[in-house]
Amino acid sequence: MRTPRARPSTTTLDVALLLALAACGGTPPRPTPIPPPEDVPDPDAEIHALNARARQGGVAESIHGTRVEDPFRALERDDELTQSWIAAQNARTEAALPVAPSATARLAELMAIGAISDVMVGGDAIFFSRRDARSEQPILYVREGEQTRALLDPASLGERAAIDWYYPSPDGSLLAFGASENGDEKSTLQILDVRNGEIRELRIPRTKWCNLAWLPDSRGFYYTRYPAPGDEGYDAEQEDHYFPRVFFHALGEDPEDDPRVFGGDRGTDFPAPDVSADGRWLVVNLHRGWSESDVHVFDRGPRGTRNVPTERQPMKPVIVGATSLTTGTVDDGVLYLRTNDGAPRSRLMTTDPRHPSPTAQWRELVPERAAPLEHWALFEGGIAAHYIDDIRSKLVLFDREGNELREVVLPARGAIHGLASTADGDTIAFGFEGYLQPPSLLRFDGAQGAVEEVERVETDIPFARYETRQVRVASADGTEVPVTLLQRRDLEPRGDAPVLLYGYGGFNISLLPAFSRTAIYWLERGGVYAVANTRGGGELGEDWHRAGMLEQKRHVFEDFEAVISWLSESGLSRPDRIALTGGSNGGLLMGAMITRVPERFAAAAAYVGLYDMVRYHRFPPAELWVSEYGSADDADQFPFLFAYSPYHHVERGTAYPAVLIESADHDSRVHWAHSTKFAAALQEATSADAPVLFYLEREQGHSGARRSDQVARYGRMFTFFEERLGMQRQPSVQ
Repeated sequence: MRTPRARPSTTTLDVALLLALAACGGTPPRPTPIPPPEDVPDPDAEIHALNARARQGGVAESIHGTRVEDPFRALERDDELTQSWIAAQNARTEAALPVAPSATARLAELMAIGAISDVMVGGDAIFFSRRDARSEQPILYVREGEQTRALLDPASLGERAAIDWYYPSPDGSLLAFGASENGDEKSTLQILDVRNGEIRELRIPRTKWCNLAWLPDSRGFYYTRYPAPGDEGYDAEQEDHYFPRVFFHALGEDPEDDPRVFGGDRGTDFPAPDVSADGRWLVVNLHRGWSESDVHVFDRGPRGTRNVPTERQPMKPVIVGATSLTTGTVDDGVLYLRTNDGAPRSRLMTTDPRHPSPTAQWRELVPERAAPLEHWALFEGGIAAHYIDDIRSKLVLFDREGNELREVVLPARGAIHGLASTADGDTIAFGFEGYLQPPSLLRFDGAQGAVEEVERVETDIPFARYETRQVRVASADGTEVPVTLLQRRDLEPRGDAPVLLYGYGGFNISLLPAFSRTAIYWLERGGVYAVANTRGGGELGEDWHRAGMLEQKRHVFEDFEAVISWLSESGLSRPDRIALTGGSNGGLLMGAMITRVPERFAAAAAYVGLYDMVRYHRFPPAELWVSEYGSADDADQFPFLFAYSPYHHVERGTAYPAVLIESADHDSRVHWAHSTKFAAALQEATSADAPVLFYLEREQGHSGARRSDQVARYGRMFTFFEERLGMQRQPSVQ
């Protein structure tokens, strides 16, 4: 799950978990069966005994008059039983999925292909993250003029350290960044001097998922952090989960004395500060989930002398309590607002920050278009707008009066990420990639009117061998679902192609063309990789998102089910050659497919997913997602959650497909207990030969794993799919 941010997330889901291996016929080898325990003895006595012990801790509750069983509640506790259960499951999975050295070697080569992300601009410098063959984690770089240099390697901060986020100062001389260990995202804010590479002594903890805005003179910044002991909203058991607040820090002062500037009324509100280029205006965009937000503005005075609102000089509401998503920024005395209020694909509006409401006084600057407006940025004299047009990025430039200047020609059908600029500069920088387009860093020079490739990832992959095509599949209610297919150009349709289908479907996240090293591995082996743009995402605007959230969540499942069926009905594949994968909210999608249509596919790999939708909100920080999913505490919302909750729809005697469930012990978003409980329930219920495997990653989090950890995980996954789809294994190398 992604938290609301003032800029694109530092990590994007690697939407590839793609097939491997040349298509071959034959029957898949039969693994050790795990039949229901009352039928025949389980050959894995330890697993069976531990599941039986865990079941003794099961409970049944009455929720809003409905009996709800939780047979493996014991596996929520981090105690001796659960740790023994995890150790036995990990050992079993490692034994069941021996990864061929040649597969590991090829995955290591592909994962070493560079990645470029998190593009930002400070002064005349462009900052970006890059990971290559030499680094386990992305290294932070800076581009100044025609020179690029490494700025910060997280390895210098610790063996398993990662840079979670960063913000350059307006002049590019300083960099605020957050670092954490073991993928837990519990960042500590630090300051780097860009000129000499020195890290200053300042340390501000509790800055997970921080949003930060520098003052124009780089002498301080507004930032978000979670409550410290003694602060309002502090809870020792829920630290770094709820009640993020905006504080102001002046460089050189003690951060313990930083004054609080702004905070929402609810623990799940998520504020993001923004300061105008002249320093006069502070805007706080307060996200209330992924569909609603408020905007507040504060006049810091002609010389920016007031850092904290007071009773005499309070923040002014711009839009509050609306059931729409609006965010704003001020430049040159004008408040610019991107909103989907009355425009589900979003438009740009302007108003006077001195008198910002009511909305009837707002002026439409850039009207809503057929293509949704994904991101936008101000530059000197203009506006850069990133649209999603037919599941790909389009970049259009406007002047400050809303007149279209030009469409920027992009290198290929692909995706923009990290659109960055400064309101008083003429440089627009962004990352770009596609399914068959390696990542690059592009810069649009307003003075020259052309796109320049600043950095590129080099690879010798013969992309001409592969092709992409897009189809639309009718869902249960007739809604057309876009699907992208990647395959070899010479693939002959024989109805038995091994296909790996990926999906997510939630939180307004758009699945755009993304370069995936694991996808290439799959294509090299003759597989077909498919991406389904189901409802719940943002690819077609806010209406598309809302059609897949709360009581409409079933549409996501119906969309994905329709795509699975189409893969067979179209003559491309058949059920025993189809595999599925997804993580986080996509893991929930996998759980729904496993329990709703187990007969339509052969295998599913799910990671860091949610499966108990009755109790999910009880595991911090999951209350953040109530606006997206609903809560079982609400009598009106409980029925639709219980109706699809995967854990509660595991039925004994059902022939489930092969399942690989993975989680991580330092995941600070989705609790591993979802995975332990769901895996145990499936293992005890299935009547099929196909295995249900579980694996817990150690010293890893929800995302952002080290390169070597990714190689190991994908090695397990591809070995699993290879066996279950009846594909020829990679040869062993002695």
